Amino acid sequence: MSRVVMVRSPLELTAGDQAGYGWSQMNFSEHASADSLMKAFRDRGIEIGRKGNQIRRFFNIRAGDLIVVPVPRAILLARATGEKGFGLDVGYGENRIGATFLRDPDGKVKRIPRDDLSTALETRLKIRMAVASLDEFSDELETLYSRLESGGFSNINSQHEAENSEAVNTFKKTLLERIQQGSTFLAGGGNGLEMLVMELLKLEGYEVRRPSKRHYEGVADADIEAYRKDRFNPTKLLVQVKHHQGTTGAHGIRQLAALDDDDAQRWLITTAIVDEGVEALAEKDGIQVMGGNDFSDWLFEHWQNLSVATRSRLGLSDAPVLL
Repeated sequence: MSRVVMVRSPLELTAGDQAGYGWSQMNFSEHASADSLMKAFRDRGIEIGRKGNQIRRFFNIRAGDLIVVPVPRAILLARATGEKGFGLDVGYGENRIGATFLRDPDGKVKRIPRDDLSTALETRLKIRMAVASLDEFSDELETLYSRLESGGFSNINSQHEAENSEAVNTFKKTLLERIQQGSTFLAGGGNGLEMLVMELLKLEGYEVRRPSKRHYEGVADADIEAYRKDRFNPTKLLVQVKHHQGTTGAHGIRQLAALDDDDAQRWLITTAIVDEGVEALAEKDGIQVMGGNDFSDWLFEHWQNLSVATRSRLGLSDAPVLL
């Protein structure tokens, strides 16, 4: 019986009918079994934290399994071919499995709006895991797959939803790339990104300040301190901000781990990809990580409420756009 697996795969891989998972340090396709793969992780001293089940679940995807790829406000459906691959050209998608995506007659991948899904399934898709089982929704998803495969539609608003989702995704991707490459008018040296993060935190209701560079001793460091107090639960954040392109290493984690403040939530916020090994190290030290894609989502959520000056520095227009 085929299984149903959710994989948070990079959208770029759909062009080659593949779905991908990360772990650039390890080529899953070189191993004949999940046990062999897990042993290789241990032998090489690669920290995986609590991601062992996700690694096994992705490795064990077989031909005929149904793959669900979440995208903004929609999902993609694909049938696994079982063919494994590996590549370093797409971050968070280095290890790959063949996946024949449902497509329109013109070859465009079909997007199924989340509003067309059951409430239980839509809620399940919010789980903060890269790979998860959706076997309990097998009947719903297999029925949806069969209907779309035969040329049917999930909803009368599907086309508009697909176009809108694609426009949103393009907006977020392009804006993140411009920030990464320094193609905006944010102040240089990381200061501009720190000021942008501070403005976003203020929109979340925090009071913020930037401690002096001499405030902490040794390797310990935080770029931003943020405070929010409500009737029941005061919150303090210590944030390390990295304006990086490509991959962010473990230095920011070490800076936050050295902070002596048990009452604060410690966050690493970066515009780049965060290697899975770095994420596992952060998890071990109780540090939260916001990588480039999550930062782009956060920025998109608040961009219309940013100050006029900040929107101008980011090159954002106030004019509405027709789909």
